[in-house]
Amino acid sequence: MTKERRPDRRPDNVKKRFPNSLVPLVNGKALIEAARKHDAMIMATNIRCRLPVEGIVLASMATGAPVMYEIAKSELSYTEFDPGNFVDFIVSENERLGNTEVPFAIHGDHITVKKMDEIETIRGLIAEELEAGFTSFAIDASHMENEKNLAATHELAQPIMQAGLALEVELGEIGAKSGSSEGFTQPEEARWFIGELDKKGVHPDLLAINNGSIHGTYFGATHEGIQLDLTLEIFKAIQPWKVDIAQHGITGTSLDKISSFIKYGIRKGNVGTLWQNIAFGLAMTQHGNAITNEKKEYLKRPYRGIPDELWKEMWAWALETGNTGGDIKKMNEVFAPRFNVLPLEFKKRITEHSFEESVRLFEATRSVGLAEAVWELL
Repeated sequence: MTKERRPDRRPDNVKKRFPNSLVPLVNGKALIEAARKHDAMIMATNIRCRLPVEGIVLASMATGAPVMYEIAKSELSYTEFDPGNFVDFIVSENERLGNTEVPFAIHGDHITVKKMDEIETIRGLIAEELEAGFTSFAIDASHMENEKNLAATHELAQPIMQAGLALEVELGEIGAKSGSSEGFTQPEEARWFIGELDKKGVHPDLLAINNGSIHGTYFGATHEGIQLDLTLEIFKAIQPWKVDIAQHGITGTSLDKISSFIKYGIRKGNVGTLWQNIAFGLAMTQHGNAITNEKKEYLKRPYRGIPDELWKEMWAWALETGNTGGDIKKMNEVFAPRFNVLPLEFKKRITEHSFEESVRLFEATRSVGLAEAVWELL
């Protein structure tokens, strides 16, 4: 018996960009609402190269776990992607692999504005992402003082609110003064920030906070230090507006701790560097943090990721250009043409590794089978 086709519940900007597509690229709001209703969390995957995506899509399809595929404004500067070809790639991979059942969103991560005079440029990026088919957006004006953050966020959120798409805002720069209570987001300022946005007609779905996480690899004695008690206080402070927490910087966090996030109001978790580690074939701890020595040099596993010969070439480039440590992320643009034509055996092992890590994360976030709940909300 032929399964009845799902009704087209895609947002208008997606229908306009992909009028004949059957893949369920949906409003990010539905993913967050489903997770909230069923005490789950949405895994958001930052994609810096094409290699891990097949495994993530296949795992999402196998488990019925919705995903947010995301790319930050900064990542657009050191990957092969622009907003248009990023959405094209994610949609085409879902089409190629036959996903018509598990909804997903495409999220503009860290749409960062550091000065008020950058607002016009950022407004243009948001317009470009809307046209490309993004269905969720994170405005990040956290680098500025709170009053300017509020003003910039209010102004930049307007087209997103008009489109009715998912909105994440940020208070407290992620990773700033990490390891110290100084610089962490505080409950009273979160209450003020979300309350003032609400008065101005901006109603976020998510608030990203500085609660002790960092982006990227934990080097040396540095370790993951997400403050969950503080997170819960902030979550409670913003409940009059039904806003949940977005947790950035999950790579390097234990699955047990990730499973506990839900109890603290965390509804979306960003995983980025893990997929880069998988693609590059780097040695990792059981929590996904890259293993490095005191010189911040990485250990490559010969049975993982890209070919060893390619990694040696990449590391030579990193040393020559000074892009070592966390800056190996800049390899993604330079070596993209090589990644995209790897022999099948290497692509296959990256896909298999990405699949397994995705399943582990879907289980930890309790998002297995959440697809049906998303459809009910669409």
